[in-house]
Amino acid sequence: MSRRGDSVFFTYVAPFLGVLLVAVGIAAAVPATYDVIQDDITTCGTPTIAVDSPEETTARFGEDPRPNLTRFAYEDLSEAEQEAFRDALNDSVGEARVDGEFRHYDEFLNGSFVTYEGERHFVTVVAENPCFVAAPLQLPLGVFAIVLGVIGILTPPAYRTLVSIEERAE
Repeated sequence: MSRRGDSVFFTYVAPFLGVLLVAVGIAAAVPATYDVIQDDITTCGTPTIAVDSPEETTARFGEDPRPNLTRFAYEDLSEAEQEAFRDALNDSVGEARVDGEFRHYDEFLNGSFVTYEGERHFVTVVAENPCFVAAPLQLPLGVFAIVLGVIGILTPPAYRTLVSIEERAE
């Protein structure tokens, strides 16, 4: 100790640990906060399908489709699947999200044929868009770590203030 009243712990160690706690708290709180608000800002949980044109389907599979791929009539699809199918046909990339009941998810995941207006289209899931899941206590523990870290960072000025008050009292 170089000066009377100086403490290595309160001067160096507490602020260093405080900075580490703030960093860990931010690393925990940010993804946990995203978990809370993701339903409002993203479309997680709504898979994206791609629909090939009849020409692309024929070029890829020929006239005789593979026997192991499931075939559907457009009318057999759920409302959400039909809407996504139509949106994908009108999309320049040929993709759309299925927002709602996705009854044929497993079949579309492996690729399927859908007959629409007499033409055969290859349909597959191209993105699952899963939702991020955080541990239930991750957000409160992250916020607690940030607050505790800020207290650690503010320890040296508080310690110096207390020491100066004590010295004046003597």
